[in-house]
Amino acid sequence: AERLAIFGSRAGRTGAELKVMAAIETKLPGYFTRDLADSCSTDEWGQDTLRLGNEELSFALGKDGSTRKKLARASGCILEYVGNVAYMA
Repeated sequence: AERLAIFGSRAGRTGAELKVMAAIETKLPGYFTRDLADSCSTDEWGQDTLRLGNEELSFALGKDGSTRKKLARASGCILEYVGNVAYMA
């Protein structure tokens, strides 16, 4: 097993972690999302997840990820898609 250390601010570390998770999920589908259910965290700094259908994911990404960026900016959260699951932190 390989280990990865991520340094920086909390938001920066979380964004990098989600990007790495998305890359791994692309290579190994289901690695992070196989048994994952929708969740809503009550922690000050938590992660919410929302499973999306293929059409919803396509719409939520937008052209070149533009809709994802707009959603993240409007909500003030880090938004990354890991497989068909939206992670919001």
